[in-house]
Amino acid sequence: MIRERFFRSVLCVFLLLVAVRGGELFGQAGIGDWQSHLSYQVARQVAIAGDRVYCGTQSGLYYFDMESNTVNILTKSDGLSDLEINAISYSSGRENLVIGYANTNIDIVEGDEIFNIPDIKRKQITANKTINNILIVDDLAYLSCGFGIVVVNLEKKEIKDTYLIGENGGFLNVFDMTTDGVMLFAATEAGIYEANLNNTNLVDYNNWILITDVPHPAGPFTSITWTWDKLYVSFRNPLPGGDNVYYRENGIWNDFELLESNKVYHVRGDENELIVVTGLYATAYTPEHEAGHVISSLSPVHADYDNGVFWVADKTLGMYRSPAWGEKEFIVPNGPLSGDVVSIALQEDLLYTAAGMLTPGWGNTYRWAELNEFRESQWSGNKTPENRDMIHISIDPADKNHVMGSTWGYGMIEFRSGEIAGVYDETNSSLQGIESTSLIRLGGSVYDQGNNLWVTNAGVEEPISVRKTDGKWKSFVLDGKLNIDGLGRIINTYADHKWVICPLNHGLFACDFNGSIDDISDDRYEKFDIVDVNGKVISNNVYALAEDNDNNIWVGTDKGIIVYYSPTRVFEDEAFYGQQIIVPRNDGTGLADILLGTEKVTAIAVDGANRKWIGTAKSGVYLVSDDGLEEVHHFTEDDSPLLSNAITDIVINPENGIVYIGTDAGLISYKSTAIEGKENFGDVYVYPNPVRHDYQGEIVITGLVGNVIVKITDIGGNIVFETTALGGQAIWDGRSFSGNRVSTGVYMVFCTNEDGSQTHITKLLVIN
Repeated sequence: MIRERFFRSVLCVFLLLVAVRGGELFGQAGIGDWQSHLSYQVARQVAIAGDRVYCGTQSGLYYFDMESNTVNILTKSDGLSDLEINAISYSSGRENLVIGYANTNIDIVEGDEIFNIPDIKRKQITANKTINNILIVDDLAYLSCGFGIVVVNLEKKEIKDTYLIGENGGFLNVFDMTTDGVMLFAATEAGIYEANLNNTNLVDYNNWILITDVPHPAGPFTSITWTWDKLYVSFRNPLPGGDNVYYRENGIWNDFELLESNKVYHVRGDENELIVVTGLYATAYTPEHEAGHVISSLSPVHADYDNGVFWVADKTLGMYRSPAWGEKEFIVPNGPLSGDVVSIALQEDLLYTAAGMLTPGWGNTYRWAELNEFRESQWSGNKTPENRDMIHISIDPADKNHVMGSTWGYGMIEFRSGEIAGVYDETNSSLQGIESTSLIRLGGSVYDQGNNLWVTNAGVEEPISVRKTDGKWKSFVLDGKLNIDGLGRIINTYADHKWVICPLNHGLFACDFNGSIDDISDDRYEKFDIVDVNGKVISNNVYALAEDNDNNIWVGTDKGIIVYYSPTRVFEDEAFYGQQIIVPRNDGTGLADILLGTEKVTAIAVDGANRKWIGTAKSGVYLVSDDGLEEVHHFTEDDSPLLSNAITDIVINPENGIVYIGTDAGLISYKSTAIEGKENFGDVYVYPNPVRHDYQGEIVITGLVGNVIVKITDIGGNIVFETTALGGQAIWDGRSFSGNRVSTGVYMVFCTNEDGSQTHITKLLVIN
């Protein structure tokens, strides 16, 4: 049995002090703070920048500070424009780092400032816009792009020129560039081109000359470098046996003998060595073409060399350094094993994510089953190739270290303390495989009020199963009402009813076992379309379900939100219907819109103030009021640190209000204003207290009974502020009703619930 247990805190530089924000499960984040939880294992390029070594990855940028021995992450929260990085290069002359993102955005990091150049990203062209590599010559950065060459002026932080060097000035995929100080050389998909570096008219494609005497002159050539008065190039050989490296010396092209026959990912030289990165090795060659320093690796793609130390970017292991053969020190920020987040689960101080994915038609992608665990501000993970496509996880309410993972085809995986404790399939449970394929397709699971685990089992005769508290399993026929190919997530309501998503335009299913699992005579179940009051189908394409604090069921569809305000009537009323929320425009027109009526809603979570956090497929995250009529926030990747507008799941920590948002680019969290209300005023406190003159954030009164009235007065009894708590927490900006900051003094905070039966008074010192 092949299994991998990854403790990122061990693998990722146990000798280093990792300088990243942590501890947010314990409420240390400030109101409005964002925190990324990304995997930095898929490294793409490294760049030595004085005392720093930068690593560009699939999830963003980090650097190792050789003086302080720390790892530091730069994210969108710090001002970076995007996430996925394709290329980086450092200018020692200007002391700045040029970043080329996968979406063709460009950033320049200079000291503590970040300058964005979005021109290529915004440009509408039909060609491939990928930024493959970056060559820096003095104050100019030459970007090798999928359509040609873009020149960036590093002093002015702007694009200077664009060179289209293909046939008749057409698009041409340029993979890499180099210079000998006189000529520019471009390795492209259709050969190697050269042009005079000092030619002032390189925009004219006629000034770019194809080198025709190189072997395979039509290309493709993927890497190129100039060193020791020689031009080295790598040819991407389409035939078996690996790529070729050639070098030109005194006008003659020669074969370069590689350590292995494999793909060549990177060739770069300086006055001391030639670096060649192939499928299994990073090698530093001497001027005599001897392999002087060789590092074996799992999947290296890029490397740099400094004073006898290799710095390697590996697309599986992240970045590491190696001062001698075989010795590796991994330098990777702690994070999940991958950036995939399909399901999030939270209980007390433990957060889990499942990394899996299905096709839009609910087909398999066969990704390794992966569980990531966030405990005491550190990530660890477990993944196995024997069970794949784990798409949902549930935490045992009686044991936060006990997690059940639903897979689409491989049964139910049981985890204890992060380790796989077993797998349930047709041999040891009531779960069933599809007759034609034997795939045990489980769409989701949920624990009920009695701590029994309910599981959806698609495409079989008995599509609902339960694992009882005694460990015994039972399945239900349900009169054939759920014999459909797709079954998704399942929720358990306050009435102990189960609601099930039926994907692929099949609507919803509800069942009630009346608290007696083994007595099927009193069971009730109903498969139903999502219709309006007139019986017209609104949409049967369902992607999300949530029960709010008023016991209403909120449904996410491809036509926005539908709400069932009396969900227990599902078994009693033939005219059972849902309602769309109509939001007035309040612009004097008298018109109104359906809440998110044009959006595909993929996730719904309810916070302590009964507000709804709504994730969409393409438009980011919305926070709306408890009734859905007011938009409180709308976060997108363009106007916030949100990683992506494609949301996969949302979970909220009721104790501290942190909202965990899963996206197709990874996990991020946001410290919100609402928490779950307390039963009594047993632990009320204000922070910060005192509030000093230079503090600009929110003042938080927390530990409150739910939704109390909070009044703040000066010592003379004059009310300066009044609000209703958001669940168990109230927020004050330190200003009076007039909008001015209040004066220095002691302020009284009076908290009272609606009927006046519970009250509390605390004090706050403000220093202005």
